[in-house]
Amino acid sequence: MIWIAIILIVGLILVASIEPQGSKLSDFESKRRIDNDDLEALLDYRRGSTREYLLTWRQVVVAWLLVIISALLVVAEGWGFGVLWGMIISLVYGRLASLAVIRRFTQRYYERFESTMLSFAEATKRYIGPFRSWFGAQSRQIEIGSRDELQFIIDTATNSVLAKDERQTMLSALDFKEKKVSDYMTPRSVVDTIGVSELLGPLVLDDLHKTGHSHFPVIDGDIDHIVGMLHIQNLFALKNRESLSVREVMDTQVFYIREDQSLDKALGACIKKRRSLLVVVNQYRETVGVITVEDIIEQLIGRKIIDQFDEYDDLRAVAETNPRKNNLPKRGEDIA
Repeated sequence: MIWIAIILIVGLILVASIEPQGSKLSDFESKRRIDNDDLEALLDYRRGSTREYLLTWRQVVVAWLLVIISALLVVAEGWGFGVLWGMIISLVYGRLASLAVIRRFTQRYYERFESTMLSFAEATKRYIGPFRSWFGAQSRQIEIGSRDELQFIIDTATNSVLAKDERQTMLSALDFKEKKVSDYMTPRSVVDTIGVSELLGPLVLDDLHKTGHSHFPVIDGDIDHIVGMLHIQNLFALKNRESLSVREVMDTQVFYIREDQSLDKALGACIKKRRSLLVVVNQYRETVGVITVEDIIEQLIGRKIIDQFDEYDDLRAVAETNPRKNNLPKRGEDIA
């Protein structure tokens, strides 16, 4: 009896030291990787979905072993010593099972039979499931494994956690570095410019106000030759405006950015150079549009910012209507 009890005590310690591996990925991330044919993710998902069942089986086996060991000791030593030894074993087996040398030993053999153990847990879920609550739910540490997962978590957060505008701001910020200047600039077809030799008379100023814009690229001939910037706010403090030309009041510094650059770089340029407007050019140095700091921040926070001088909320939408009737001759035909 004693030898059988000793063997069972050893088995008790070994069983109690088994620590099934879990998944540090959420179900969303595991399934995303499985959809991409990641076999390691499939194994990781099985570990995560069965770990609590394996832990419950471990506790059930430990409980049965304690009962059997106590019964054997009572039969062998009598009630007094049997119960005493049973209590001692119940108190110390957990400490022995947590020893590093024992855990390494059992973990090595567990990994060898892990696939079988996972299959067993999956096959017996319906039987062991009701006992899970007896031993308490096991905590699970989750690591966010991808930007897609983080976006999913934010997008599915309830209003009690994140308000709608907060979710939109966070989602917009996540995508910010991936957004290109060309997708959010004001196209050249709706960029209002002014000639470098224009006189700032009443008619010119009235025309400027009617555009609803606050910044005007100053051109020398055409929009591909921008030589300065005219800021309408600066005109308010000028005296004798009728005798001044645009050349005399314009800002001669012009900053350019390539259309294939990210909004992140555009925002950094605006902050570094303290500019609220950048001229957008293509690889041939041709002007393709302009982008303002408001355009950039709108994409960062996910909400529209209406400038006090802006007449239109979305100049890209205006450009799509072709308000200036560009390339529409009577005999014109679009091939594709």
